[in-house]
Amino acid sequence: MRDKKHDITPEQIREWLSEGPDGPPPGEEVEQAEEALLRFAESHAAPPPAPLREKILDKLRTLNEQKNQRHRLQPGNLPLLDALSNWLDWKEVAEGIAPPEDYENIYLHTLESNEKRELFVAWVKEFVPEEVHHDLLESFLILEGSCECFITGADGHTRTVRLGPGDYIAMETGETHDIRITSPTPAKAILQWVKIGGGGE
Repeated sequence: MRDKKHDITPEQIREWLSEGPDGPPPGEEVEQAEEALLRFAESHAAPPPAPLREKILDKLRTLNEQKNQRHRLQPGNLPLLDALSNWLDWKEVAEGIAPPEDYENIYLHTLESNEKRELFVAWVKEFVPEEVHHDLLESFLILEGSCECFITGADGHTRTVRLGPGDYIAMETGETHDIRITSPTPAKAILQWVKIGGGGE
């Protein structure tokens, strides 16, 4: 039997969220709405698929490990970015660096530029257009926000990779890729271009 005390209708919620002449609902009604929503969530809860559950647990384990393995990175002597890079260390490197307010879609702040590599803090609001590299290895580590990478290999095989804070990806030479931002705020990342052979362009 349903408990009418916790039976909050969609019309009531819609009314509360709209700017009406009566203002917000009393605290007691808000508490009732919260309880009703919690009961709804509990009764409709479903366990996540096993692969998703393992992915979430792996990410939590990795982040916990990184908290215990912090190293202060020196701006003038930054290591190569790779799959073992500590998200928290690189997040600290990028602290205090901000893009201009009026950038359109993509902004790169240079951390390092030499004959071996280019290293940036990158912000992307909406997308990175399709590109392919034959003379450099591109990789990036997401600091904030999220995105989807659509990748096509030289053999025509396609894959979609979803990335969020702490996730790293490296592109193979010859892979065509484009990126779409999926977070409501711009994605912020450490972007690395390693020049093949350590030479010029």
